Amino acid sequence: MQLYISEGTRPEDVKNFFSSCYPFLKIELYKIEKNKNLNQGKKHNPVIDKFVDLPGEGVVDIHSDITVAELGNSFASFGLRTEVFRKSGNVWVATLLTDSWTLQQQNSAGEEITNNT
Repeated sequence: MQLYISEGTRPEDVKNFFSSCYPFLKIELYKIEKNKNLNQGKKHNPVIDKFVDLPGEGVVDIHSDITVAELGNSFASFGLRTEVFRKSGNVWVATLLTDSWTLQQQNSAGEEITNNT
């Protein structure tokens, strides 16, 4: 599946599209800050609620054989950082340790864990 992203695309639309494709996964989007002052004690990369100042528009492939890491690289070209979570029963678990798994593997694992709890 392909997701077209432009300045008019809302982050909520991306999240809903992603969840409709993979119901046991969810995605969070963060803006990549280019000129961070690392000496500040505040966390950067806030969750975005609007796409503004995107470096362009284009298509992100969200097919079942793409890994979580590859998906992150695709969104990085738009100046966005992603975090994918897998459903595990009643909680959402970050997929950091399994970012080499495909989206289908992640979704299947989430379905199995959730349905067996």
